[in-house]
Amino acid sequence: MPLLSEDDRNAIKQHFSTMENTVAITLTHPPEGTGDSGAILGELARLTDRIRLVTAPSPEAAPPSITVGEHGRVRFMGTPSGYEFSTLLTAIIDAGRSGTRLSPATVSFIEGLDEELHIMVFVTPTCPHCPGAAVLAHRMAAASPMISASVIEAQEFPDLAGAHRVMGVPRTVVNEKYHAEGNMSETVLVGALSRAMASGRPGSFINLSEFIQ
Repeated sequence: MPLLSEDDRNAIKQHFSTMENTVAITLTHPPEGTGDSGAILGELARLTDRIRLVTAPSPEAAPPSITVGEHGRVRFMGTPSGYEFSTLLTAIIDAGRSGTRLSPATVSFIEGLDEELHIMVFVTPTCPHCPGAAVLAHRMAAASPMISASVIEAQEFPDLAGAHRVMGVPRTVVNEKYHAEGNMSETVLVGALSRAMASGRPGSFINLSEFIQ
C-alpha cells in the first residue's frame, strides 16, 4: 500500500519537475531490510527520472542512513518521517537545482572557512521547528566541501543524543564544540557561529546564544 496519497504524489511530482540534475541517493540499511526508509525513497524515485537510488546493507544492526548527492555531505541518520519528510524533499529538490539558496553573507562565511565544519542537527519527527534548522545545515554542506551535515533522529540514536546533551530539539552541534538550541534563523546562526569561532574560546559545549548580536 502506498505511503503517499494521490494528492501528495501529484504535488511532489510538480516540485520534482523543477529539477535540472539527476540526484544520487544512497540508503544504507540494517541487514534485515530497507524498512520504512526504503519504502519512502522507493515511492519518491518512482515519481521522477531525476532520482538515482542505491541501497546498501550495513553489517551492523543500526538505524538507516541516507545520503543525498554524489559528494555524500548531506546525510540523514534515521527514518525521515513526520516533519522530517519535508527536510528530505527539500534536500532532494535543492540537489536537483543549480545554484544556492543561502544568503550572500552565508556564502561569504563559507568561502572564508579555514577549517572543516561538521554540523549535526538533532531532530524528532513530531517537531515542527526542526526542518528549518535541518535544511539550513544541509544547504551549507551542499555549498562547500569544507562542510558536512548530518540530521539525526534523536530517538533512534539515543546514545549519540545523550553524548551531545540533547534535552530538546532542534539542537545544532558544530564540530562537537558549538551548540545552538531551537530553530535559529540563517542570519542569526551563521553570525553567532562566525563570532564564536573568531573568539578562540577554549572548551566544548559553547553556547552560540552567547554570541548573538
